[in-house]
Amino acid sequence: MNRGLSIITVLLVLTAAFCVSGTVMSKERKDYTQENERYALLENAFRERTRGILEERGYRNSGVTVTWTRESGSARSYRVEIHHRGIGNLCDDERESLTEALHSETFCKEVEELKIVYT
Repeated sequence: MNRGLSIITVLLVLTAAFCVSGTVMSKERKDYTQENERYALLENAFRERTRGILEERGYRNSGVTVTWTRESGSARSYRVEIHHRGIGNLCDDERESLTEALHSETFCKEVEELKIVYT
């Protein structure tokens, strides 16, 4: 009888611990979901703005690849690859001018680092 009570007590304690951890994990997932949605909106706006600037400068049909990394506890760092054969013919000053035009104040305030690479 005493052993049965011990087993029931252990099961109740484990069930309670599982429920508490599930609640905590659910809140963390919800926070990440909201963060991911916010960043997705920023990324889409940045990508469309980038394509617009590239088209204005004569680089139609440029490929724009946006990837991000994140160290634990810090903001995201982004690498933007722009694919267009014509950009390879630019001198360093022209590339730097294009890079400055592509940096978005709204996007750069939200991220730790934004690196633009031309391929």
